[in-house]
This record gives sequence, structure tokens and C-alpha cells, in this order.
Amino acid sequence: MLTRLTSGRLRKNTWQPLLALLLGLLGGGVRAQTTTATGPPPDSANVVLVTIDGLRWQELFDGADARLLHRDPRYRTLRSRYMWPTAADRRAALLPFLWDSLAPRGQVLGNRALGNCQDVANHRRVSYPGYNELLTGAPDDQRISGNRGIYNPNQTVLEYLNRQPGVAGRVAAFASWEAFPFILNQPRSGLPVDAGLDGRERPDSLTYQAARRYLLRARPRVLFIAFGNTDTQAHAGRYAEYLDATRAIDSYLADLWATLQALPQYRGRTTLLITTDHGRGRGRLWSQHGRELLASGQTWLAAIGPGVPATGEARTPGQHYQGQVAGQVARCLGLDYPAPPAGALTGVVTATAAP
Repeated sequence: MLTRLTSGRLRKNTWQPLLALLLGLLGGGVRAQTTTATGPPPDSANVVLVTIDGLRWQELFDGADARLLHRDPRYRTLRSRYMWPTAADRRAALLPFLWDSLAPRGQVLGNRALGNCQDVANHRRVSYPGYNELLTGAPDDQRISGNRGIYNPNQTVLEYLNRQPGVAGRVAAFASWEAFPFILNQPRSGLPVDAGLDGRERPDSLTYQAARRYLLRARPRVLFIAFGNTDTQAHAGRYAEYLDATRAIDSYLADLWATLQALPQYRGRTTLLITTDHGRGRGRLWSQHGRELLASGQTWLAAIGPGVPATGEARTPGQHYQGQVAGQVARCLGLDYPAPPAGALTGVVTATAAP
């Protein structure tokens, strides 16, 4: 299903610009890990990229915030679900697959409490600019300045991969937000883009069901899944529902990884990359994001697969940028994405083995 949209402002809550975030595309990368890993030959490798819209690094690494959850009238019930004595216990309660299964066998970047940072370089810090940067390798603040429904003038890594021998026709995207036919410029790219429901955002559960069915039927080599209900609940100020949406996505990720490992084409041949398009404010501004909130430029990345050194949570101070992910997606397939140079995600995913 390709959702058709009319040009205009898409349904995302944004703030008007007040401040600018002065970030360069190149920063001091984290120190290269000594652990080595090799992947499958490029002609048999696969990659799945998943985004969780607007999920803050604070919840990812520390779990539920008692100060925000305490405001909910159902706090006593919710406390038993999400509130535990330590950050490690709280985050495992919120994201059990990510912390119990992925982290011990892969890597998780972006815990700013440890000095390990990942940021967007775009100055807008809202969704469309974030996805453009993530998928193209560079920000475009002049042409992609907000969430207007315009077709992306930039080539994404998905469009690039869809034109490469052995990968062409085996790339697909599924998204809850109805904007993705614009973001991926579906008419130009020719990508199958299944996004939204009747011109509106759809539940993440339906997005995952559609993506899973396609995975089993079409067996793509590159699959992009963009969940969105976390951002929707956050903008509504519903912290408990934001946590519930996060927990549900983690369950989809667990099922997705189990499904991949059960299929010979994907088992031992697939890299899973998980990230977000932007962060959010802090304290009472937790639900908001935009140009004037510097914290909403703070993101994170999790990865697992045959080419990912199993070093777990990155505890070494360092700096990564969102624009580095596009090139990493191509590297998982042994290809070089010709995007504006954002540098490499040092030590995160090794190059795939030569054929």
C-alpha cells in the first residue's frame, strides 16, 4: 500500500526556531575496538534498519523516569511494570530484547552519561530533517527545514541500494508515519513504500505485521521499518503510553530477530541497525523537540549482526553523528554509499568479508 499525501504540513508537532545547534559532520570518533568480526560475503549479506521515532536516550539507557511517571494517576500500577532500583533493571524492564539479547551480542552507542554521544547535525531537530540526514548521510536545512509534505530532492541510501546489481528490486520500506513516500521520494526512487493508513499515521502493530508478512513473502535484502507511536504519545504528553509504545516495539524487535534467525537466507547473514530520528527535551519539556531544544538533537544507535563486534554498551567517551548511519547501511552489503562524507562509525560495524 502506497499512501498518497497532498503537499502541506504533515502531522508532527514542531517548535519554531530560536537557537541553532552548531555541529559539524566530522567529530572525534570513539576509539576503534580491538575486537574483530567478519560478515558474510557481500552478495549474500542483508541489512534491516529500524527507527523508533523520538525515543530519548534517557529512557533507552536509564529506563523510566520516576519523576515523569509519578504524574500518572495509575502510578502504583505502572510502578510494578517499569520502576526498579537500578538503571540497568529499569531499562531491561522497558527494553528486554535490546538489553538482554542485543547488547551482549552487539553494540549500543549514545549513553551521554558515559560521555559516549551521538547527535544529529541538522539544525531543525524534527522528524523529516532527521530522517533525511539519517538516510542520505547529510543534513539539508535549506530544502528540508520542517515536516512539509514535499518530495525529497536528495537520494537516500535506500534509493541508491535499489539500483545496485544484486540488490535492485530487493529493498522495501514500511512506516507508521504517512510521510515516508515523500521522505523516500517514492515516485523517483521506485521503492515499495507501505506507510500510514488512509492518509494518517497507523498503529505500529500494523506496520510491523505488514513488514513481517513482506519479509516472509518477498525475502528482501534491505528492509527499513519506521515505528512512530512513541513520538505520537510523547507529543500528547502521555508518558506511560510513550513507555508502553517503546515496550511494544521492543517485542516486535524480538520477534523480528527470531524470525530472521529462523530463515536460512538471513541467519548469520543479517545486520540489524536500530536508531531514532531525533531526541527530546528534558524535564517538563520531555515531550517536545525542535530547533530551540538542544537536547532534542541527541540520538543513539544499537547494532547486532555477523559484522558487529560484540562489545556491548559503549563506555568509551566519543562522538558519532546521525549522518554516519547511511554509509553504514551500505557497508553492511559491502558497498560504498556516495554521500557527503560524514565519517565512519569507528569500530561499530566492520566491513563485510570479500566474496
